[in-house]
Amino acid sequence: MGVYCKHMARKAREKSESGMYHVVLKGNDKLLFAEDDDYRRFLTLLASAAERDFVEVYGYCLFCETAHLVLKEGLRPIGETLKRLVSAYAVQCNEKYERHGKLFHDRYISETIETDEDLLDAVRFVSRLPLDAGETLAYAYSSFNNYMQKKGLRSDALVLLTDGSLVRFAEEMEKPPVRAFATGEKRQTLTDAEVAARIKRRTHFMTVEEAERITLPMLGELAYALRQEGASIRQLSRVLQVSKGTVEKALKIYAV
Repeated sequence: MGVYCKHMARKAREKSESGMYHVVLKGNDKLLFAEDDDYRRFLTLLASAAERDFVEVYGYCLFCETAHLVLKEGLRPIGETLKRLVSAYAVQCNEKYERHGKLFHDRYISETIETDEDLLDAVRFVSRLPLDAGETLAYAYSSFNNYMQKKGLRSDALVLLTDGSLVRFAEEMEKPPVRAFATGEKRQTLTDAEVAARIKRRTHFMTVEEAERITLPMLGELAYALRQEGASIRQLSRVLQVSKGTVEKALKIYAV
């Protein structure tokens, strides 16, 4: 009989074939950024890391307790680049505030991005995070401003996905994201029964016959609202008895 291990091994991170990731860094019960100077210090270190390791920075959004980054790894695996970045910032921050212990949560969140469509969607998600906090797209510590002002950390390759037009880029950022990305907060999960009950309430107890005639835009609006409440695309597919591809197509139509 094997020896019982108290702590299960951590799940290996998913490796991106494209090298692109959405990353969420979280504070370890401490504020990551307490003053404007802290935000600027982190961005300076991020720019230095990007230049040193040839990392492409597509987007970012910083809040007092979390940092969202959309990156493409360069000379080193993304984990090594991030480790050097957070270590350098933590040392400077701890010295400034004369504190000890870990500043960042042990394990950052990373999500793979494999297509240009998902890349644009990831930057759209990150750029729109300030809206949930009562801010605007022009939030001071978001990369959206860098694109609009043509300065700071940004990627010309990303703008090419909107035919090089900043007007179209801004329009894309105003759309709700199609894919669900990690917020860094503990996400509410719903049972199939709870999802079914919420569907009934949102459709005013639509009958089965009526549900079969629902249009894709209507399905997209319904699916988007329920995803915000914790339902997954696969779960919606199961409860609504439509294919996963149909739910995804409806979400894309709703986002246009």
